[in-house]
Amino acid sequence: MILGDLIELSSAMTSGVKVEAVMDKVVESALNLTSAEEASIFILDTFGQTLHRACSRHRGYIKAMPTGKQVILYGEDKLPNMKEPAAFVVSTGTTLNLGDINKVVGYEFDRIREDDKYGGLKTQALVILPLTIQSNRTIGILQVINPGASHQTISAVSENTLTELQSLCGLAALYMWNARLLEDNTRLKRQFDRHLAELPRQVRKAKPKPVIDSTRPKGLIGESPPIEHAIKLVGKAARSTVPILVRGETGTGKEMMAAFIHMSSDRADKPFVVQNCAALPEALLESELFGHVKGAFTGANTTKLGLAHEANNGTLFLDEIGDMPLALQAKVLRLLQEGEVRRVGSTKTEKVDVRIVGATNINLEEKIEAGEFRQDLFYRLNVFPINLPPLRERPSDIPMLIDHFLRSAAAKSGTQVPVLSSDALEALMCWGYPGNVRELKNILDRARLMAEDGYPIELDHLPPELAGVQHSHDNRVPALIPEGDLKSIVGQYEAMVIEAKMREVNWNKTNAARILNVSRRTIIDKLNRYNITRPDGFERL
Repeated sequence: MILGDLIELSSAMTSGVKVEAVMDKVVESALNLTSAEEASIFILDTFGQTLHRACSRHRGYIKAMPTGKQVILYGEDKLPNMKEPAAFVVSTGTTLNLGDINKVVGYEFDRIREDDKYGGLKTQALVILPLTIQSNRTIGILQVINPGASHQTISAVSENTLTELQSLCGLAALYMWNARLLEDNTRLKRQFDRHLAELPRQVRKAKPKPVIDSTRPKGLIGESPPIEHAIKLVGKAARSTVPILVRGETGTGKEMMAAFIHMSSDRADKPFVVQNCAALPEALLESELFGHVKGAFTGANTTKLGLAHEANNGTLFLDEIGDMPLALQAKVLRLLQEGEVRRVGSTKTEKVDVRIVGATNINLEEKIEAGEFRQDLFYRLNVFPINLPPLRERPSDIPMLIDHFLRSAAAKSGTQVPVLSSDALEALMCWGYPGNVRELKNILDRARLMAEDGYPIELDHLPPELAGVQHSHDNRVPALIPEGDLKSIVGQYEAMVIEAKMREVNWNKTNAARILNVSRRTIIDKLNRYNITRPDGFERL
């Protein structure tokens, strides 16, 4: 199976597919190879401080997709948190292959268990492999949850399977790194072409007007497989009449997609009405949505139509519908089922023809369990769900978005399009973007203002969390090195490596000595010298 997967993966790489498609193929191959429940790829940021999930696949039912929460690799002492399994793998470049995390002492699995709670899984076996290039540079990890789950035999993977996974990771890491270099070269070529076009004596022909693609949402930038898949679903949804639920994190473009659904439907020439359900208190929201009659409440001096009336024969987009009060949810459900509304203060119902598109960035399943969202409304809305991918899952779109935002801002201000330095681009490519596309735009707007006119956008023009507060062009690595003379610094790192290897082998001194190619006596001496002891409650080996 692995040979076929490697051949298929190599073919995909040579055919120039997007990096997202390659990552998706890697996690799919890892699932097939290990019969696991979940496989994910995490990408390391520019300075190796955090990991963010870039791709994830599952077998069977899960409550919700994994969160975009970053994995922090370093503690407050600026040293790797070796109790976090992912930090251990990134720092040491070794593989973790744990058969039962409940029986392993020395690691902290809080992150894993938090993801379990969110997705409805229960992790027992855990495999984490580094994505390594140039022999010793780690750019991310492959994480596999519960190998053997498909056969009801959850356990660590065999040595042969581990070797095959390492081959898969090596090929994937090489492609991901080369894709990043290609993006950098493409950026440089665009900048060169831009400067060439601005030469005063350059003779330029009039450019043809761009052809507007009516099959894509207006303003949507990106060609990665995840966003193309979402657009394909939106196109299918637009041709139907069923309610639609658009799900995605903040800043992923849910309102843009809702507008595209409307414009692609047979209601395109009718009203498209938008209401944010979290923006108004319950009483005002009810009046806004369904209208009111004169005298219904203090200040109701006239009879007023609601947004449901204004959207008649068109589309009503309810943004942040997960924050709608329960009492109003019942009225929205009636609108969906019967096409009826009743104004505040009225005893009569009115018929309207409205298509409902809802959107949310929260976990509605958890809201249902907490009694904060109606299950019947969820099922009525969730007829055709569309999940918009976060920006971290579509990294190949980041350079296009950067170019689009910089050009748009320059056109509005009448200034020259700024150049982006290589370090700044790498930092932007490696960031996890919890605020997604909106966050990227805000970062670029700030950087453009910080940079001097005519000069490139540099790393220190980016926010501190991207550039690294303690990093600068003259002092990047030393910020991660402990204080002291050379001997004490080397000693600290030696202690860190020995403790990491002892954890890896469950504190078996003989196995640790074999891996480090030293005698068992040397291991014992160094454990005593650096006062390294096994955690409490761990059986002696």
